[in-house]
Amino acid sequence: MQTEGSGVEKTKQLSTIAAAATIVAAVLLVAAFFLPYAAGSQEFRDGLSSMSLNPYSETLGMSNQDLADISLFEYVRIYSSSGELGMSEAFSMLYTALTAAAGVLGVLTLLFALVRKPIPVVVFSVLTVALSLLLSWDFEDRGVIPSTSYDWGVARWVYLAAGIAAVALAIWQIVLRRQSKRA
Repeated sequence: MQTEGSGVEKTKQLSTIAAAATIVAAVLLVAAFFLPYAAGSQEFRDGLSSMSLNPYSETLGMSNQDLADISLFEYVRIYSSSGELGMSEAFSMLYTALTAAAGVLGVLTLLFALVRKPIPVVVFSVLTVALSLLLSWDFEDRGVIPSTSYDWGVARWVYLAAGIAAVALAIWQIVLRRQSKRA
């Protein structure tokens, strides 16, 4: 037979585990911003290796190796320089903001996970996943990914898995809080 004290203690332990796991999921949302979102095909990689210098390397500050696998962070750099590459200013501003927002939302999710605020974690995780799905749809619609040069990188799947995990774990925290208040 369990005593009331052991039930409360068990709930506290589970709450700590849920909070720690939520932080891990939120860290993965932040890390996904820096992981490859687009992975270069082998043919594209071979082509980059054979080129001595990328014509855009000075403007972008990126080497050929940097272009083999591109993270959303690197897409922000590319989009912010797109005006210098002859693309419209409106395109540059819109895509820089949308792409950077994925990183900002991940950081906000992490901050709220660190201070154990599960409701904002749910909100920002859902927004992060929704934005990553919007970016995926847009990249696919414009033919950026998948293409002859690029396929999806690991970040697309990390965003989805970590976002779903963060939501589930934050909901678990909410349930545990309600249980501890009843006890």
